[in-house]
Amino acid sequence: MSLNVIDKYVEKKKKDLFEYAKILAEIICIDDNKLWKNKEEFKSLAKAVIEKYASIYYFENNANRDNPIKYSNDNINNVLKSIIEYYKTNNNMTVLRTNKNEVFLLSVIICTSCYLDFACNVVDGDFIDTKNKFKYLLLYLKKTNILKVYNNDKVTINELFEQIKKNIKEDEKAFGYFKDTDCMNKYYLYTGEPLYYKFDFKKTISGLEEYDSSLVLEVAKKYEAKFLEISYELLTADILMELVSNRDMINYLVPINSILKKKKNLLKIFDNSYIKGYIKLLVNTKDEAEYNDLLNDARKMGIKIIYEYDEVDNVNADIFTYDMEIIVRQEFIDNNKENAYEWQKNNIKFVIKNKED
Repeated sequence: MSLNVIDKYVEKKKKDLFEYAKILAEIICIDDNKLWKNKEEFKSLAKAVIEKYASIYYFENNANRDNPIKYSNDNINNVLKSIIEYYKTNNNMTVLRTNKNEVFLLSVIICTSCYLDFACNVVDGDFIDTKNKFKYLLLYLKKTNILKVYNNDKVTINELFEQIKKNIKEDEKAFGYFKDTDCMNKYYLYTGEPLYYKFDFKKTISGLEEYDSSLVLEVAKKYEAKFLEISYELLTADILMELVSNRDMINYLVPINSILKKKKNLLKIFDNSYIKGYIKLLVNTKDEAEYNDLLNDARKMGIKIIYEYDEVDNVNADIFTYDMEIIVRQEFIDNNKENAYEWQKNNIKFVIKNKED
């Protein structure tokens, strides 16, 4: 299976950041640069550092994109850590001590590339606003005693924003692929604090409603694995849009079913650190044995599991094992107050399911 949606996006962003950095190096520089002597040396260095930065830190700072100075101050440590890691990997840490001005310049160029990229993102970015504020960022950088900033180089600055505009169009096309109204996930709030959202997949096939219901079911059965894959891809695309934007992140429940059991390879769609941070596989306690192998595969990938327990009667405290997160009804909690201490001691956490309409 190919890279998931978020991995593909990060790979695209590595290219975009590199393109911005190459142009920014013509606008922001220093005298007597000893770290790179020509464009080719800069491109080799910038590409390697951006590779490390984007792989680890790309989504770590999407706040303050309306204020380039605050954004840069927040993000520059991540860029510096990427530079340090690059030289550490290449066993050349002395560069950081002997070329401090050049390292500062490199961090500013890459950090500014990141600002431009996030501030112009296709989810909630603003190209015109960013272009206007970029002028003030250059003036701010010009105040340093280290950097030479050609803030009046209109030709190169226009080249930079033409490149940004080109990349925006590419991103719009990519995100547009996931906006098919005939194919969508419908999300709904499933629990109280913490909030978890569940989802149902809806696929409309034009003209199919003209046929009898048995044919509709036959088509659904034939393509069930493909439909599930599409649903998972849509989920990861929604997580990506939340990561890119300033919206609050949502936690999602991915119900385990017989289709996923047969097509365990679909789990690889979620094999990304960001995705795994916002999804949990949902399995009913009565089905745990049936899906045991699938659950073990998920755990090996670092995907978290959350359980659901349907009953509300009083039970023995040892019905649940250690370190479990379980969705239950409020009535279950009310009927088992005497077990609360034991469950808390065993790190068993309960989440209250919303009442059904």
